[in-house]
Amino acid sequence: MTTHAGLEPPGLATLSTKAENLKRLPEGNNLALREIRLDDSAQIIAWRNDPVLGKFMTREKLTLTQQEEFFRNYRARADDYYFIAEFKSSKKPAASIALANLDFAAKRGEVARLIVDPGARLFVAEVFDLLLAFAFVQLGLSVVVANVQNKNVLSKSLHIRLGFQIEKIAAKAWWNGDDVITFRMSREDYPRLKQAWSALLLDAREE
Repeated sequence: MTTHAGLEPPGLATLSTKAENLKRLPEGNNLALREIRLDDSAQIIAWRNDPVLGKFMTREKLTLTQQEEFFRNYRARADDYYFIAEFKSSKKPAASIALANLDFAAKRGEVARLIVDPGARLFVAEVFDLLLAFAFVQLGLSVVVANVQNKNVLSKSLHIRLGFQIEKIAAKAWWNGDDVITFRMSREDYPRLKQAWSALLLDAREE
């Protein structure tokens, strides 16, 4: 069962507010969110440069220097929360995921930078649940969206299975010419949808 801090939603994006929101993060049955650290860079590069895991993320392999520079720039952004979901028992990284392009006036954010380690695929629903709990309960957002390539069949299926609805389709909007599907989930729909896939959050235990 996901737990979270009951903080008031911020009125605007500031680094001090971000720091407060990061003090206590959601935990699930198996996983916990923590903010990304500089020493996660090697793991993220390994994931993103993997020919299968990173297939839909970037057209070129990333270097450690590029990731470290991205991390430093991220730390200066108040509208971006970048996480590692790690196993509570071993502290082993299970996935990366972010809540980016936050618009607190519109109460809207975007799922980004999702990479799930092959050994943690059983826990992908829990990764999403932790992020959605953070977005809807802790930050007070009304809508979370996710932009997915049309050819990324696994990601499309996952979002549909979790109850995301299609908001729009942008033709040939990705760098590779693929269509981009924008999925959305509302704060009002989240509790009902979570009930539908709650069995996926049972204690599957770390492999």
